[in-house]
Amino acid sequence: MFPLTQAKKCLFASVIFHIGFVALFYFFIINFQIYTKMHDKFASEYNLVAIPAHQSALFHDNKHTSNITVSEKAEHKTEVDSINDGNNSSFDVLQDNVNKNKGSSMSAFLNILCLAIGVGSLQLSYTLKQSGWVGVLFIVFAAGVAYLTSTITAECMYLKPGGGRLAGYHDIGHAAFGRIGYYTITVFNMLNIMGSVGIYAILSATNTSDLFAQVGMNVSPRLLMIISMVIMCAPTLFAKTLAETLLVSIIGTATSVIVTLAVIVMACVYPIRGENVYVGNTVTHTGAISHFGAIPGGFAVSLSSVTFAYLGTTIVPHIEGGMRQPEKFNRVFGLAMFVIASIYVVMATTGYWAYGSFTQSPITLNFPKLWPTTLANICITIHVLFAGPLYLVQMALEIEGGLGISSKGKKMERIWRFGIRIGSVLIILGIAEALPFFDEVITLIGALTNPVLIYLAPIACYVKLKGWRNCSKASLVGLSSLLVFGLLVSGFGLVETIINIVQELGHT
Repeated sequence: MFPLTQAKKCLFASVIFHIGFVALFYFFIINFQIYTKMHDKFASEYNLVAIPAHQSALFHDNKHTSNITVSEKAEHKTEVDSINDGNNSSFDVLQDNVNKNKGSSMSAFLNILCLAIGVGSLQLSYTLKQSGWVGVLFIVFAAGVAYLTSTITAECMYLKPGGGRLAGYHDIGHAAFGRIGYYTITVFNMLNIMGSVGIYAILSATNTSDLFAQVGMNVSPRLLMIISMVIMCAPTLFAKTLAETLLVSIIGTATSVIVTLAVIVMACVYPIRGENVYVGNTVTHTGAISHFGAIPGGFAVSLSSVTFAYLGTTIVPHIEGGMRQPEKFNRVFGLAMFVIASIYVVMATTGYWAYGSFTQSPITLNFPKLWPTTLANICITIHVLFAGPLYLVQMALEIEGGLGISSKGKKMERIWRFGIRIGSVLIILGIAEALPFFDEVITLIGALTNPVLIYLAPIACYVKLKGWRNCSKASLVGLSSLLVFGLLVSGFGLVETIINIVQELGHT
């Protein structure tokens, strides 16, 4: 048994670390809020209207000016001058009305955290088991990749031919490659979102069924899945955009923090040391624990898993478009990636240190079934129920934008919105009931769609819209290398997914 004094030291060190980390985290949040309020107050007093950095770059970067006519530049200059002179009061009123329906930078920050820090974080320790300690570098590298692909996606929205802003991810595909790009991205995006929501519904139903079983109650997982979908659908009926889902994001982020703390504390208190160790009252490990610095054979699979643990590019247009100050998107997204990567590194290293070659996925399977483990499972269930609506809103916005429901009048727009969002949930439920191996199919869909949406689409659209002649040789080489790397790694991940599915089906 792991010595109690040593366990207390680990617990104390973990608590001190997290107090410091949380204090630093909230220090950044508070200062970020103060800065945002001061900036908004200054802008309102001096009648300034911010222009997104991506859009302003189009008019000030000499490499882009070849695509913009002299009349468009003059028109833009006149508009900016009129705003700064305070003579365009009607525009100011319109801008205020638009901004009222948009969220703050903090809201966008919490949306990113809620969507990114999901159940995938519980598998990060297992990725270190696959790759060794070098996998920590993969986690940091994947954060950089997520930041790069997301920021170039945001820039793509302001590379619209003729000026203006592209509304969604499918619009970027259409602007770059016409109908082929539009329908390809739309189909892959819809499948990916449906898969994410489906996995969340399955996980919620499974966790809830297990929790009921612990108190002697047997509830049908199918019924719990339907209830989970209804709960996820409810907030989408009252939130028109992602900017209006702040409360959902706060709850989802808070549960992620609780799960993180529970995982780290349990790993520190109940690690494996020695041989034939009996941990807690339910988990038994036999044999000596071992750690490895690098396992080359597991690099590809580990990288593939880690890459998909971060936020995908498909949500970027809706988060950036829902911000009152979209010019701050890169800064907000960068801060979010730093916080997420920090949490991921701590969770992955703690779990692998505690269980080494015995690490399981999810990491909670290594824990004894004590109250912290139960708390973690409850919080995971709450998290997926509050993260699911964000994906459903994204899916609905894509459909609603394609159908143009905003031009049908307020009453009809509301009817269409309710119908689309309820219909989306019913479609996912129908597919889940119709497919006998829904879980395996959803996993395969994710492995097929993620490489296209994370690597291929943003890089290809960026180079096409900007023009390869306007890109430096270094950026072209870097983006091409990233694309080849991403597709190769994703290919290994796809093969591994297919092998696992075949093995699972063979045991049924």
